[in-house]
Amino acid sequence: MFNRVSQLRPSPAIVVSFVAVSALIGGTAAAVPNDPDSQSTSQATSQAVKKSKIRKIATNKANKAITQRAPTLEVLFAQTVADNAVATAKLADNAVTTAKLADSAVTAAKLADEAVTTAKLADSAVTSAKMAEQSVKGRELGPTQVVTNGAGIANNATNSVAVACPAGTQMVSGGGTTTLGGNDLVPMLRSFPAGNGWVVTYRNLSGAAQTITAIANCL
Repeated sequence: MFNRVSQLRPSPAIVVSFVAVSALIGGTAAAVPNDPDSQSTSQATSQAVKKSKIRKIATNKANKAITQRAPTLEVLFAQTVADNAVATAKLADNAVTTAKLADSAVTAAKLADEAVTTAKLADSAVTSAKMAEQSVKGRELGPTQVVTNGAGIANNATNSVAVACPAGTQMVSGGGTTTLGGNDLVPMLRSFPAGNGWVVTYRNLSGAAQTITAIANCL
């Protein structure tokens, strides 16, 4: 029982802090009535110990007591930090981690040009839903490869021809043409994608055999 009571006893530093704060709140000590020595001592103490000095002593003692009781305690005075006071130069490398950022805290306006490079993007991080319409042009995807395949078409006949993109590439568009070019004598009846390639169908009304060609643009 004695050990338990002794553990709950305040430390000397806490006692001193309490006394100092009490003196600050209550003002200077009162002198014993009808005691000239006490009156003079009180006046001298009142002049010697200023409120600011009492406040400083109390603060120091309290800080020491808190440090002794909780040496790992960190107190953040967020309200005392002025706007833009914590500049980039004052932050250690990797100090601001993902866990310390609120959702949607880093907007596009806060990112420098070309700050987010390919190396900083996780695999499959940028999906189609995260891209604005028409933000990615064909030229930004890399060079394309044009492949063709031709076939003959007899007079007054209909024929189709198909072309496929090479392995390792992806068909992105397609079309067709004839030896007469865009001529009504060999009209195109159909033009559509098929698998990883393109198919065209023509009708030859030119009066002579012609050649039709399917075209695919592969990336």
